[in-house]
Amino acid sequence: MIKEFFVSLLHYFVDITTAVIIAAAVYLTFSGQQVGNAILWQILFSGFITALPTAVLLCFDPKSGRISAILWGLHFLLIFLITVMLLKMFGWCRITPLSVSLTFVAVVFIYVFTCSVHYLVARKHTAWMNQQLKKRYSDDEQIKKEKP
Repeated sequence: MIKEFFVSLLHYFVDITTAVIIAAAVYLTFSGQQVGNAILWQILFSGFITALPTAVLLCFDPKSGRISAILWGLHFLLIFLITVMLLKMFGWCRITPLSVSLTFVAVVFIYVFTCSVHYLVARKHTAWMNQQLKKRYSDDEQIKKEKP
């Protein structure tokens, strides 16, 4: 369980950090601002800080669709609030209704990006596992047919 948590944390960290870099690149391109070295470390830190609750909250496998929806909603709200706090802490922008709205859009983008990546990876992994199971069971059937 602990190994799976750290693997999940690493995957979320990479996915979230990649999405944050994309969002920052788009924002910086349109705003014309230059970036310093510190922002790269801030992006890495923000990726880790948002990956941590992601790995914690989304590692649960609730049997109820209602509980799952509540966990996803809480997760999104927590990530949004953490992101706004990081914006203020790092001084990336002033907290105004416009900046909060743009942050909401950025968090939605990052959320959709991360969920899509995880869905595609899980789908590919599931297909590979099914292929391996079919191969194993077909090999077992072949062995049974060959034995007298």
